[in-house]
Amino acid sequence: MRKTLVSFTLLLGVVAGGLGVAGPASAAGASLAISSARLVPAAAVAGVATRLIERARGQVELEVYELGNPEVVSALEAARRRGVAVRVILDASERQSERVAPELRAAGVAVEQARVRGGIDHVKLLLADDEVLSGGVNLGAWSSDTTDLDLELASPVAFEAASAVFAKDWAAARSGGGYASGQFGPFVTGGAIEPAILSLLGSARGSCVVVANYLTDYGVQDALSAAARRGVGVEVVLNGSAYGAASARSWLASHGVAVELAPASPYLHAKVLACANGAIVGSANFSHDGMAYNHELDVELAGPAASAVRAWAEGVWARG
Repeated sequence: MRKTLVSFTLLLGVVAGGLGVAGPASAAGASLAISSARLVPAAAVAGVATRLIERARGQVELEVYELGNPEVVSALEAARRRGVAVRVILDASERQSERVAPELRAAGVAVEQARVRGGIDHVKLLLADDEVLSGGVNLGAWSSDTTDLDLELASPVAFEAASAVFAKDWAAARSGGGYASGQFGPFVTGGAIEPAILSLLGSARGSCVVVANYLTDYGVQDALSAAARRGVGVEVVLNGSAYGAASARSWLASHGVAVELAPASPYLHAKVLACANGAIVGSANFSHDGMAYNHELDVELAGPAASAVRAWAEGVWARG
């Protein structure tokens, strides 16, 4: 029996601008998947985050692993100067975030540095008044130079759920208690992430596309293989420079999964799974660390939003 272990970062392709998708929130199976989202590729995420922060009038809440983009940092400081309540959670072990924390505090921004036992706070989540931006893209100095994806969500359901995640994480970062875990509306975090991924693959029909930095988790590999055996067309784009890529490619290809290696540049960093019946986008690498130790946040998508993510992923596959 293979042991479920290691690291997976799913990546669906690059789209130059945002892609608007309309539709009511809906459920996919037992999930609370949302069908309305605007896709924001990595190159545009810092600009969108800055815009959301600049137009906020009530509150801004940001939880991110890597923060070093000067425009985003300046926008946070300016928001605080104009009277907006600004709270930021940064991972305590990330170097860019560690350097920027004192500057933010000096500007009056409330900052907590998260310490996750055995892992990192890898969440990417921005709330600005009633809007949400979440996905796989960091806000570091070079994060825009990657193939990755965020989602801009304007749904009240998404905002309420994201607010609950942030509130739980803020309390945990301050007190050392437990971080958010479970299903929060369309969001899955903690121990709910791997079951959501395996459930989507287990119910997949037609075809699935995975674009992954790391695809080393044996549970996910086995689920992809099982889908292929059921007749699902499974296509995987891997970051060829990532740990475990060669062995993952060899094993998957021998089990009926079509695999391509992404070009070295831009760096493949996203974590996305897109099937005909739904999609998952977020911060969680498909690795043992991502599933078991890191604090992560993914979004479940249905309907038009899932279709848009799938089209984005197919674009990455087509470019090989």
